[in-house]
Amino acid sequence: VPIEHVRAAITRELGRPPELAFAAFDPVPLASASIGQVHAAVLHDGAAVVVKVRRPGVVEEVERDLEILGGIARWIEVHTAAGRDYEFMPIVDEFARAIHDELDYRREGQNADQLRRFFVGDPGVRIPRVIWSHTTESVLTLERVGGIKISDLAAIDRAGIPRRAIAENAVRIFL
Repeated sequence: VPIEHVRAAITRELGRPPELAFAAFDPVPLASASIGQVHAAVLHDGAAVVVKVRRPGVVEEVERDLEILGGIARWIEVHTAAGRDYEFMPIVDEFARAIHDELDYRREGQNADQLRRFFVGDPGVRIPRVIWSHTTESVLTLERVGGIKISDLAAIDRAGIPRRAIAENAVRIFL
């Protein structure tokens, strides 16, 4: 997403441009995905954060896609044997609910807070803290945490972290 769009979204959502909302804001994104783009920033208290900004027009695009998906599901239910045997609209409705939750970064922040509370005191899990003063429906600001990618086996070995411990921890957290 061009930085002008990111700047405009932050200004609209936080009531001030990135250079005032943050002590520092990197215009070059760290990551980009279908719904949003992530930038590094620093709060005025010196804390390193990441700022996830929803792409412009993505809500409208998702709504159009859901309408098309619903039309296809209704057609299948009326015109095919599989549609008469299985209910496709409830699947589309559940998908729509899930995607709407993903579009609202406040919900994502609430989920992160809930996970952090669940794992409080567990040294094997670190959930970034949500910076609620800088979070809205379309801007999510999180504490920036470092780490090693699970796919970077050489770095894991250099850090002296047993691979088996990583696997066991991942399974324990998942379960």
